[in-house]
Amino acid sequence: MKRLLSFTLLFALCLVSAVSASDIQFEVTVDRNKIALGEALQLSLAFHGTQSVSAPSIDKIEGFDSRYLGPSTMVSIVNGVVTSSITHIYTLIPLKTGTFTIGPFSAEVQGKTLTSKPITIGVVSGPSAGQPYSRQQTQEEPSATKISQDELKERIFLILSAGKRKAYLNEIIPLTIKLYVNRLGVRDIQFPVIETNDFSIEKFVQPKQYREEFSGVLYDVIEFTTDMFAIKPGEFTLGPAKLNCNLVVHRQTQRRRTPFDDDFFGGFFNDDIFNDFFGRYEAYPLELKSTELPITVLPLPQEGKPQGFDGALGNFQLNVEATPLEVKAGDPITLKMTIKGEGNFDSVKTPKLQSKDGFKVYDPQVKQNENTKIFEQVLIPELEKVTYIPQINFSFFNTRTGQYEVLTHNPIPITVSKADEAQTKLIELPQAQVKIAQKEELGRDIIYLKSSPGQFRKIGRYLYQSLGFWCLQILSFFIFLGILIFNFRQQRLITDQRYARRLQAPTKAKKGIKEIDRLLREGKTEAFFDTLFKTTREYLADRFHLPAGGITAITIEELAKEKGIAQETLDKIKRIFADCDMARYAPSQFGQKQLEDIFQALKEVIDYLEKQKI
Repeated sequence: MKRLLSFTLLFALCLVSAVSASDIQFEVTVDRNKIALGEALQLSLAFHGTQSVSAPSIDKIEGFDSRYLGPSTMVSIVNGVVTSSITHIYTLIPLKTGTFTIGPFSAEVQGKTLTSKPITIGVVSGPSAGQPYSRQQTQEEPSATKISQDELKERIFLILSAGKRKAYLNEIIPLTIKLYVNRLGVRDIQFPVIETNDFSIEKFVQPKQYREEFSGVLYDVIEFTTDMFAIKPGEFTLGPAKLNCNLVVHRQTQRRRTPFDDDFFGGFFNDDIFNDFFGRYEAYPLELKSTELPITVLPLPQEGKPQGFDGALGNFQLNVEATPLEVKAGDPITLKMTIKGEGNFDSVKTPKLQSKDGFKVYDPQVKQNENTKIFEQVLIPELEKVTYIPQINFSFFNTRTGQYEVLTHNPIPITVSKADEAQTKLIELPQAQVKIAQKEELGRDIIYLKSSPGQFRKIGRYLYQSLGFWCLQILSFFIFLGILIFNFRQQRLITDQRYARRLQAPTKAKKGIKEIDRLLREGKTEAFFDTLFKTTREYLADRFHLPAGGITAITIEELAKEKGIAQETLDKIKRIFADCDMARYAPSQFGQKQLEDIFQALKEVIDYLEKQKI
């Protein structure tokens, strides 16, 4: 197995290295195109199709100081197709305000010069993110990160696009709505809504997520797709598309200054470590609107319209099958007509028989799949003179060519034999016979009543009358009920991830507590804090169905407000996180009594959360 994996990786690398220069693409992006003095900008030079490109030499960029951070490589194999890339990342620090053009950049790859597009960057004056606080500040005041409306419109916006700007009535039009987000926290994203009385819009499918360059800036994109068609001809305006979401803004708290603020420790403790850790995230509702989209809807032409046209639009193929081909008069024949292709299948009706003479025709059963619609119709030949199923016609308007088309299937020969004649059977009733009454003897034709019942005798007992039978039935019922509950619980564990994590949270925490207790007794302080932090974070993540990497004092504080967690328990959690963070830098300052108190706090937190129905 290891040899096979090694061979596969070696083969993939050989394929990657064999890419020619013509297949290599050079792309330059920045994480934003508007920045303030004191902030940093990330510049990425990506080469798609190769990994053997060293860091390009960047000449001095006007208005910026550049620093090379390092490369990032990627190799992927999807359905046998190998792709690779290398990205060289730089940090640009603005030196003055103004509008600057970065690039174009050039790189020599396999004897061929690749050139990127230039990118325009705007640098504005403003307070630096790392500006120190005033010495007069003695109280903690929330300081929210402010984003101007113009900058917000550049960092999150909605784009509405249609597959066609000019279409026919009832023609399917692909509809795409893209949400672009750049360096913003967004959650509770709703499906887009378009209010219109001129188009019929289907439900949006599951959205796709990816990254895309737009105007030289790299955005996270959520793409919503669906189909629509016009219900009347004319000149219309589609949109705007509206999307509701919550914008997550990080609010930081300003702390008191200390005598160490001017030295190394002041710089350390004035950093964003504790501010980010004990800060707050607030969600602000945001409604995004796209621009409107003009669309022209053409009516179907009358010229060349075939007889029997039912309004089908698209590009289709017709396939017809009939079974059986040899029947007796009055026996059914199933006619299966399949329409395949692309178009508006809601407008596709049953193909028409050229004639119904000699047949009794029933309404078809319809089955619709993706790009396929099947009609199964029952025909009954009434006479043995019928020799074929008549010609079948299906007409549609081809939206690609702008013309009507008629699909024809030739008559299908069949053999109809004469039905079996019903045989008439005459039933003769026997003649009544007259019997001569015989003289009965007294005592032989009459049974006298018994004056006493005599002695009773048990003739047997039924199974259902026994106690063991009913005990067995009750036991079987409880066994069946237990199996049902067990299967239901197992199915819920598989399908309900929140429920599964909630159940396994105390079990995993018990294992972690045992390990912490062992490390505490052995005096391994660093391992004690590592295991303590891991156990606390994983327990809270499983208990409240959150990603383990996102568990911080900030998220727990928000969760405490939402779930009604006691303030005492919240303070214990924050203390555990703060002590674990402090132990990374000064583990020796914690004594045995302090370690036991921290350990006890963790057990009290878990015990409290398990008892509360949160």
